[in-house]
Amino acid sequence: MNKKIKNIIYNFPIHLKKYIILESNPDLTDNTYSLFKTLLKNKVNEKYKLFWFVNDKNIYQNFNIKNVYFINAFGKMNFFENLKMKYINYKAKYIIDCNKLVYKKNINQKRLYLPHGMPYKLVAEYCDLIGEVDYFLSLAPFFDTTLSKLCHVDKDNIIDLGFPRNDDLFSKTKNIKNLFKNKNFDKIIIWLPTYRQRENKNSKLNIQNFFGLGIPIIYNIENLRALNNFLKQLNILLVLKPHPAQDLSVIKTEKLSNFILLTNQDLEKENINLYEFLGQTDGLITDYSSVYFDYLLTNKPIAITTDDLEEYKKVFGFAYDDIFKVIKGEYINNLDDLKLFIQNVSAGNDVAKKDRENMKKVLHKFQDGNSSNRVYEFFVNNMGL
Repeated sequence: MNKKIKNIIYNFPIHLKKYIILESNPDLTDNTYSLFKTLLKNKVNEKYKLFWFVNDKNIYQNFNIKNVYFINAFGKMNFFENLKMKYINYKAKYIIDCNKLVYKKNINQKRLYLPHGMPYKLVAEYCDLIGEVDYFLSLAPFFDTTLSKLCHVDKDNIIDLGFPRNDDLFSKTKNIKNLFKNKNFDKIIIWLPTYRQRENKNSKLNIQNFFGLGIPIIYNIENLRALNNFLKQLNILLVLKPHPAQDLSVIKTEKLSNFILLTNQDLEKENINLYEFLGQTDGLITDYSSVYFDYLLTNKPIAITTDDLEEYKKVFGFAYDDIFKVIKGEYINNLDDLKLFIQNVSAGNDVAKKDRENMKKVLHKFQDGNSSNRVYEFFVNNMGL
């Protein structure tokens, strides 16, 4: 279909139905799922049909909530499924997407884009695909100029209301110890490395080229065993949670007492989402992931691994000229640095607390765990829900 015909269809005045499209990746996660729960709490499904665009609708056969439906949109589709998906995409009044992107098909539709993170590294090829949005969610005015430039969105369309998913950082309703067979550890530290199997037009980054075990800082199995012994002495659990898109076959660990691998499937079995888990940990290790911004809300120690900083920068680049002016915490460049951070967490010695608190004021307009309600109220008052 040529561009002229597409423009005619897009601008053609049609009657939109009371449909709301929802999307996240993985399915039913992230900011979209948190907002979805608030929509249900406010009984939006009494007057609207809510359509989740998913990879495989068969997974949700037992999901029985009034006016909530699942549509194959990204996985395998037969002719009729594809036709149904396109019809809903064309007739829906609202689109709420987060990751895989669901584009407007008519000028009268309203699209609320809930990003899965604020700018840290540069992923220009993804930003270029976001397309037309009516509103783009942000954490604070600090990010708005960068978002506008990277994602080609007017600053007037950026709304600084906080992320719905961050509300779960304040939740204590789930017991994360169920994940560890009720073993009693004095402290739990979560390690969230960013995704390291990407390439851009000029170069490629492969985690196996830098880390023999597929993990930053820990380069061989002897280092890993020594680290586990160190953790055991302090009665601390270190939980490595890979990125959902990471190929787990490149991570070469072994079964250890105080260093474990946690996957999305492990969380799903206990009906705990990642942010509920994060909120009950005692410290975070990350690197170039925007989870740093979110975890600031917990007021708990953060460490940033930097051992492949220059190589990562060559492939992606960063959204800031000097990331260390924005990303505050303890910096880890070797195993001794890692042990020192763990020891500080164990002793309650939060050496970067003041710097983090200063950045939290800049990077979060709201710090109250009520973002989902704010976004919902904006939806009602400004988008005509």
